[in-house]
Amino acid sequence: MIYYAAFPVELAFEGYETFAPEYRGLPFARGCIIVEALSPTSFRIVGLISSEIQDYLQPQFQPGRIIDLYSNSSG
Repeated sequence: MIYYAAFPVELAFEGYETFAPEYRGLPFARGCIIVEALSPTSFRIVGLISSEIQDYLQPQFQPGRIIDLYSNSSG
């Protein structure tokens, strides 16, 4: 990988060695949603494992989406 920047590489990748996110798999009907815990009640979707190809096109499974376990909304 070639990295071009106007500042030192050490500054750009500071904290990279200590970054260790905790991923979990949340099962659903056709597979598993891979999430990163943000708090005990909220998670960020980072991946999807599903046997149904259409699941990968669904907005509710998009990476980056936040899941709140105690949310009152159904969306």
